[in-house]
Amino acid sequence: MIRKIVADGSSERILFLAFIAVNFLLYLFAYPGATFIEGADATQYYIPALSFIDSGQFLREGGVPLTFGPPLYSIFLAIPIWLFGLDNSTGAIVATQCGMLYFTGYLTRKLFASWVNNSSAMDYGLFLHALVIFNPNSLITAHLIQSETLFTLLFVGGVIYAFRILSDFSLKNAILLGVLTGLATLTRPVSFYLMAIWPLFLAFASMAKSRVDVCHVPVYRSGTGKMKLLIPLLIGGLVISPWYARNYTVFGEAFFTSNAGIYLKAQYAQLKHKGDGWSKERVRDEHNKIFKAYLESEGDELSCLEQGPLWSCSMSLSRASLQAMKGEPLLNYLKTLADSWASLFLSGGASNIRNYLGFEGKGIIVAFQNVEFKGVESFVSLIKNMDLPYLFIFLGTTFFAVVTRVAGLFGVFYLFKRKEWVPYGILLVEVISIFTAAYLFLGQSRFRVPLEPLLMILAVVGVIYFS
Repeated sequence: MIRKIVADGSSERILFLAFIAVNFLLYLFAYPGATFIEGADATQYYIPALSFIDSGQFLREGGVPLTFGPPLYSIFLAIPIWLFGLDNSTGAIVATQCGMLYFTGYLTRKLFASWVNNSSAMDYGLFLHALVIFNPNSLITAHLIQSETLFTLLFVGGVIYAFRILSDFSLKNAILLGVLTGLATLTRPVSFYLMAIWPLFLAFASMAKSRVDVCHVPVYRSGTGKMKLLIPLLIGGLVISPWYARNYTVFGEAFFTSNAGIYLKAQYAQLKHKGDGWSKERVRDEHNKIFKAYLESEGDELSCLEQGPLWSCSMSLSRASLQAMKGEPLLNYLKTLADSWASLFLSGGASNIRNYLGFEGKGIIVAFQNVEFKGVESFVSLIKNMDLPYLFIFLGTTFFAVVTRVAGLFGVFYLFKRKEWVPYGILLVEVISIFTAAYLFLGQSRFRVPLEPLLMILAVVGVIYFS
């Protein structure tokens, strides 16, 4: 039934016009300034963009050189801000990011069509496109100063070439995979893990393809083939190398970002909050004690305790946080991972929509994140305290996430049931898994945005299974 509706009742033009209408209404009903105010860590991106326009440098508040993240999204923001000014650039930024989201949906269709049979690709292509662009999580993110929309476009573009490599490991495909993954890494550093592990992922998928296609010879069988597997990693490394060079020039030390320490501190905080139920204040006090003791034992400067995420403190903060996490009971790890991955895959992005439209409810989320965590009781209390508009948004977005995840589970089953699809199923699961592992205890709907196109592919394959 869905197959018939999608094939006969949809068109590119209707989809495009509907997308414009939805985004126009969403932008129209947002409160003034929401794009910049409600984007998580927005200042991390647009303040360096302003400094890049003024001085050609990437500086944070107080003239401190940017080290917490890479520069590509700030460069992207600098263009409309330079053309229209900060106050008048909102519309251009939102329109451009919405265009990126629509094009990401188109690329996802191309990715889907590259390995399914032509009939299914034609019948379900627009359905997949619609799931990607009307996904509440991706849709609202395109309206905010957040790097995920640009990152997702580059990331999906890279995955397309990874899929092409399974059939044609040409120099062109390998180079483009490296370039796009490198650019994605310059947008969000989490892509560094994917860039580093591409050779292994491609080797496993190529091995699987050789088992279902007798004409396929795994690329890793020869010495030359093994070297070819390293091309995406080498090219990606070249793409991100200017940022290493910049940091070496400015600080006298080559590093990519200084966010590892802050990231691991947040991991520890989440482990104690979800595992032991500690309040945010108690976690902060305990971590300060641990970090101070570590600095004293190593003879390091105690200034790292007061001055925030200095690049020079990142290594010490990372080691202290890792040491603190090592002693936690196994049950705490399991509880926190379950909560993190449930949030990553099942939360719908309701908070961003609520904030963007100016509805009440931000205070109850802040309280939920700061007070002692009591499991199901805390979630029930959160839902009870939601105002009606927020509750409707929460239920609608959560319903979308849950339904597509359930369909996606059937999609995974069907991918591995059909032998000719197995290599592509392996590659999809590999990519989704590396991001899931990288986020560890900090899963949230925002971090799922880059995975949404791949998850929507799994959901559509699940629909095909039942059709």
